[in-house]
Amino acid sequence: MKPPSEKIEVQDGYYMLIIVQDGVVKHFTPNVSLSHADFVKRSVGTLPTDAWVGSVTKNDGYLTAINSFTFYQNQLPAPIEIQKAVQAQFC
Repeated sequence: MKPPSEKIEVQDGYYMLIIVQDGVVKHFTPNVSLSHADFVKRSVGTLPTDAWVGSVTKNDGYLTAINSFTFYQNQLPAPIEIQKAVQAQFC
């Protein structure tokens, strides 16, 4: 993964699956054919209790992280600390 100083561009309308832990995006993939459960299984096995999983997308130039319905039973915008980690990693 690239250091946060080298932000990864997300094209408008695209999605990526991400895992955030300790305020940092630890894993990500543009392979949205994976379910969040499969992404977690392949990346870390079992989601650590202090980690978050979801999607990042950009629409009309606005970058946001969305909760995984599989893990959180909603698809709301992620908490602010997750949004900050996403803003540090992606543009």
